[in-house]
Parts: sequence; C-alpha cells; structure tokens
Amino acid sequence: MPGNFAESYSKNADGLWLFPRDDKYRKQLFPDFDISAHPAKANIYLVQAIVEFVSEPNETVMDIMAGTGTIMTAALIGRRVVCIELEDPYVEILEQNAASLDSIAPGISEEITILQGDCNVLLPLPIADHVIFSPPYSNIFKKKTLDKLSAEMLGDGLLKYSDNPNNVGNLNEFHYHKKMEKIYKKVLESVPVGGTLTIIIKDHIEAGEPAGLCTRAARDCQKMGWKLWEWHKWLPPGSAYTSFMRARGDRVIDEEDVIILRKE
Repeated sequence: MPGNFAESYSKNADGLWLFPRDDKYRKQLFPDFDISAHPAKANIYLVQAIVEFVSEPNETVMDIMAGTGTIMTAALIGRRVVCIELEDPYVEILEQNAASLDSIAPGISEEITILQGDCNVLLPLPIADHVIFSPPYSNIFKKKTLDKLSAEMLGDGLLKYSDNPNNVGNLNEFHYHKKMEKIYKKVLESVPVGGTLTIIIKDHIEAGEPAGLCTRAARDCQKMGWKLWEWHKWLPPGSAYTSFMRARGDRVIDEEDVIILRKE
C-alpha cells in the first residue's frame, strides 16, 4: 500500500483533514445527476484518497451500500469497482452515472459492476480486495415531513430515501447495530487476508449529546474480527444548513470519521 493517507492534502489546526468541495468535480463527471436525489453523498476527493491509500492499481474496491456511486470514480484511477445497492431508484442512478463516466473515458464502464440487492443477503461475495462504504444511521433518515429550512437546504431526498424494510436506515437502533454486526462479519469473509474495510461515518446528536456511532462501529468491527488500522477525521465544507442550526443554538457535529480496518 503506497505512502501515507491523503498525502496531497493538509490538516487544519485541530488535526482534521481538509478536502475541497466536490460540487464542480461531481458535475463534470456526472452532468446528468440531480444532486438533490440522495441525502448523503461521499466527497469524491475523500473517496479517491481512501482508494489510493488502501489499494493498488488493478485491485477491486467495493461499496456495499453504493447509493449514487461515488466509488465508481475509483475506476478513473485504475481500480475495478463493484457497487451493491438495494434501492431501485439508486440502481438507475448508478447505471446513469456509469454511462456518464464511459462518455468521458470510453470503455471504463467495463471496469464497473453494479449488483442490485440487500448486501446482507448477497455477502459474503469474494470478488473484491477492499470495501469502502458509508452506512446510513438507524432511522435518522426516516422522516415523514420536513421543516421548511430542511426542504430548502436538503431537498426532498430525505423523504424519498427509502421505505424498504431491508434498508438498515429504517431499523431502530437495536436492530440496526445487530444487522450491521452481521454485515461487518460478512465483509470480513468477502476480502482476502490483507484486505481492508473503510467506513465513512458521521456521528449525530441525540438528546443533546453525540450518539457515539463512530466508536460503536469501530468496536463492532473489531468484535467481528477486524483489526483497526488507522482512524482519521476530516472536516466537510460547511453548509448553510449547519450554520443555521448552530446559529439558533443547536449542537452540531462538523467532523466525519474515516475508520480503516484490516483483515489479518
């Protein structure tokens, strides 16, 4: 595995990695993609930094909850890509985005495999060297209505996110963590020795305090047999939404965690 994590990027005074906004880059790569179609999209620069750190050219990286397919940009830097996605609308977006990449780099879609289904059912699937994904958080996206500010800032993606009972984002906290433990175990069984699992995860505030999702994810992975390798934090570019939340006195967590584990 080459070099150190995110070698071409810097940290702020608090030790948080800084990656640029990816709005323009995403629009260049996926010109037909509606940015409001999904409530949570991984930063492209962050994902590519992870891919370059954990993998070698010609290896295969897999996102088991692929969403709109940011992981597909790994094909632009010489990796094969596997996307697993449960939801019909996002599978359609994955196919659309793969076609967009192919128009930029003809033939690159041949390096991208899209599988539809519940990763808890499809796994273990020994076709990848490394897994990189961002899990949803127990029913935090399961909203019936949006306040006016949320609707204006985030679009209606939260409402459309999922009604599928197999989506872990629709489970209560207890069942969410139990299912995630099974998924972490099945990912371990899917990669070879030396393979990695990278979780991009952000905590949220519950009853005025951090919910501890990041620590719980790391602990559950190690319980399932993973070895903690590196743990990084990065500072996503601020949004008007979080700025408003902070201004009205709400507690806001800015940083996002990148937990990298290894199969030994």
